[in-house]
Amino acid sequence: MRSLALLLFVAGTLPMAFVRPIIGLLLWMMFSYLNPHRLTWGFAVDFPWVLITAGATLVALLAHPGERQAPPMKPIVVLMTLFLGWITLSTFQAAVPDMAFTNYVRFVKMMTMAYVTLMLVTDRQRLEWVIWTIVASFGFWGFKGGLFTLLTGGNYHVMGPESSFFTDNNIFALVMCMTLPLMRYVQLQVQRRWLRLGLWLLMGMTAVSVVGTYSRGGLLALTVTATMLIWKSRRRAMLILVAPVAALALASFMPQQYFHRIHSIDNYQQDASAQGRIESWKFATHVALAYPLVGGGMGVWSSHDMWRRYGPEGAVRGRAIHSIFFEVLGEQGFVGLALFLSLLLAGYLGLGRVRRRARAGPAEASWLADLASMMQVSLVGYAAAGALLPTPYIDFLYQLLALVAVLQILVARVEAAEPKPDGPAPVKRTSRAAARRSARAAPPAGRPASSGGHRLPNW
Repeated sequence: MRSLALLLFVAGTLPMAFVRPIIGLLLWMMFSYLNPHRLTWGFAVDFPWVLITAGATLVALLAHPGERQAPPMKPIVVLMTLFLGWITLSTFQAAVPDMAFTNYVRFVKMMTMAYVTLMLVTDRQRLEWVIWTIVASFGFWGFKGGLFTLLTGGNYHVMGPESSFFTDNNIFALVMCMTLPLMRYVQLQVQRRWLRLGLWLLMGMTAVSVVGTYSRGGLLALTVTATMLIWKSRRRAMLILVAPVAALALASFMPQQYFHRIHSIDNYQQDASAQGRIESWKFATHVALAYPLVGGGMGVWSSHDMWRRYGPEGAVRGRAIHSIFFEVLGEQGFVGLALFLSLLLAGYLGLGRVRRRARAGPAEASWLADLASMMQVSLVGYAAAGALLPTPYIDFLYQLLALVAVLQILVARVEAAEPKPDGPAPVKRTSRAAARRSARAAPPAGRPASSGGHRLPNW
């Protein structure tokens, strides 16, 4: 029944995408982030929904030039293109060609949709549709995970939807931390009281779901995200009051096994998982030193031979590199890492400039400042959690980076449309000789000017 309902929904909405390509983009995001087909049975579970919606969007994009804009040549877009080009180069030199090519094709697909986002999100309304789709999609799983944690007393790990890019509990925690600031942005914009209260509940349940993953990196990211969220948010007094109380209440609710898991951070020397991460970082560093320009290519960590040559003595071979920074270093070399770091930094600084420009503009542009601030928090949350996770190539990140360029375009339009205040009248320049003649013709101080050539009596 669920499969049939999903099929009917797509059959009714997909034709609209051929007329309005933005609808195709939203459908693609829904299947990529919400994964509704993972909640069904039968044929719909493995049906290529993502491929079909992406294909329909690309066809509509080509068929309706009036619905798109040229990709803006902003620094963030240039860096995205350079990073894609560098990964292309490293793939031809990869140590594990088959795995590198498979991962490369997947990365090209997600970058293609990031460029589609740049071309289709042309105004505030479309941008709001995209943000709402992200919040609703990931928010569903955040609410579900938080409810599961509360109903089971926190005794089981929260996981993402099966066969999605955030199935793993650690990556699920990262994605939820990136989504929390966008939930806050939506809450700042809605006017209805019941919607604001509902978004408070959604944010709370999403935070609970992060704790329920038992992810130590997720807990670190949640702490960083919550701190940044309070610092960047308008009307932060409520957050300052609610956050500590909620954290204490949740801590008292979680079972003892959760705290044993978290306290293992202090004893990382005896923790096998932590030691495995450190070994993978050493392996990535050694590979980068051996191949400093292009690294070992995507999936170099899967090669037992590469681990034998560059891994620490006695390390478990074939272990994923648990850090976005070390993974890019090992797979793309020092140049690739420099491009990746520049990409994240350009996104954060670009959002900061949008925030300042929007605040200096008219009151109607305040939403741009709010969104830029919250997207900054999302990027910080990604960097905090990603420092311990192998997630440098996920759809959500590059969609956010594409939206940075969209915000830069929109704030420039606001500035161009703002009426300029009238300045002072221009000063008429006179020569020095003319100024002296004017001074001689002027009457002495305290004496009125003559009229008709006759001197007035001095009363």
